[in-house]
Amino acid sequence: MRAVAPLDAVPVDGVSGVARVAVPSPTLPPATTTNAWLLGEDDLLVVDPAGVTAEDRAALDAALGQRRVRAVVLTHHHGDHTGGAAHLAQRWGALVWAHAETARRVSVPVGRILQNGERIAHAGVDWEVLHTPGHAPGHVCLWDTGRQVMVAGDMVAAEGTIVLDPPEGDLGLYLASLRAMRARGPRWLLPAHGPAIAEADGHLAMYIAHREARTAQIAAALAAHGPSAPEGLVPRVYGALPPLIARVAERQVLCHLLWLVSQGAALQGPGETFRVQQAPEAG
Repeated sequence: MRAVAPLDAVPVDGVSGVARVAVPSPTLPPATTTNAWLLGEDDLLVVDPAGVTAEDRAALDAALGQRRVRAVVLTHHHGDHTGGAAHLAQRWGALVWAHAETARRVSVPVGRILQNGERIAHAGVDWEVLHTPGHAPGHVCLWDTGRQVMVAGDMVAAEGTIVLDPPEGDLGLYLASLRAMRARGPRWLLPAHGPAIAEADGHLAMYIAHREARTAQIAAALAAHGPSAPEGLVPRVYGALPPLIARVAERQVLCHLLWLVSQGAALQGPGETFRVQQAPEAG
């Protein structure tokens, strides 16, 4: 059995009843952990419990201590967010809560289907479920209007950007979800990777601007290079990359190209080849 460092439940400054346990997970760099967010004091909602190995699940158990788990909430279905869900549900006799699109994609039984706009009253806080697709079809955030705190899952990260992998990754839906999140006026974002984000509005604005700039960059590269598959544009957009990161970048380019197609700015040919949509000549 490998040695596992003890995990601590780290509170968020100025936000009572919210703590973060960073659990080692098979996620993408720069992240190496996924946050299990603990909502409540002695009676908890545990959001996105990672823990693929028995050792990491035991470390999460130790961080929870004697507190009871009322429910396990999944922001979406990706494995680095769901590894400990079945374990916690079985240990505590708790239900797993998730959106219907997530329930279709996970092996753990989902006992409560979360719907957009639904309210969850827990530990004196009225959490609202926000359906925020784009990264994953069933992605949800939890929004506390009173304290302006949003559990953000994989919509944002404290460092780096979020991978959008088609067909589940959809840039149009992702941008719409980011704008809907920003319209709520959050003060705190609680991401799945990295510490709580205090400059919430600026962070969301930066994410939106990044995707818009990347779209413009890819459109320019496509216009300059001519008909291209995503892998042909990666060096022009990102420069030289290690093979693993290059494959991730290729999926990002594809996502932006599909968005350009949806906006009438590009055309898709056979074999994931894309070209610029030419404006009709004035006659």
